[in-house]
Amino acid sequence: MARTTAVCSVILTLAWLMAPRATLSQMPDHADQGHSHAGEAVSCTTLGSPPWTGLPNVDREQFAALRAAVSGLETPEAARAAGFNPALGDIPGMGVHYVHSARSRDGVQRNAPDHLLFVEIDGRERLVGAAYAFVDVPETEIPIPFESELAKWHDHPEFADDGRTLHMLHTWFIPSSNGPFAGLNFWLPYLTAGIAPPSSCWMADEADADRIRTVSFALVPPRARPGQPAPQ
Repeated sequence: MARTTAVCSVILTLAWLMAPRATLSQMPDHADQGHSHAGEAVSCTTLGSPPWTGLPNVDREQFAALRAAVSGLETPEAARAAGFNPALGDIPGMGVHYVHSARSRDGVQRNAPDHLLFVEIDGRERLVGAAYAFVDVPETEIPIPFESELAKWHDHPEFADDGRTLHMLHTWFIPSSNGPFAGLNFWLPYLTAGIAPPSSCWMADEADADRIRTVSFALVPPRARPGQPAPQ
């Protein structure tokens, strides 16, 4: 198995290096939905994986408190029992959002996330992150529960009525391609496929990052891609 994974990693790396720009231009675009989902490059040594040592101390303490608050919700069954239900299916780079409808209507509570994020890794669904979400006017004044400038609301106007938008902030409990608050974590499809993700240091070069994102989405089974019919 390890040898197979290593061979696959080599093949994907070669595909990444040789990917033509025309192919890269066809990757799914999430940047036009409010703030960019892709996120900016971050320090690969301090912000590529937990414990996120590049964050201010207050944010790392908040991450620890948040992680502790969801420690009993590590499985889909536990999440359902606590009032979280799956919505929208497996979204590439996000996983499956388990949504707590009541929490989504009561504002932002630091240690009571509105969504839990699950991804299949090694054949079972694992809790990989959480999200805060609420509906408000685009220029919301609701404060973000973290101090870092990397923590920014990203928007989903398609999930709100006219004049308002769904604001969301992801928090990742596992390594992330673009840091602890990335709207999209491009490592998720690699992990689901059983392939070691690339180095997050490569995300600093935009051309390399484009290729990494292209390979990431190429790993997603067609049935899980939004807007496409399931294969027959």
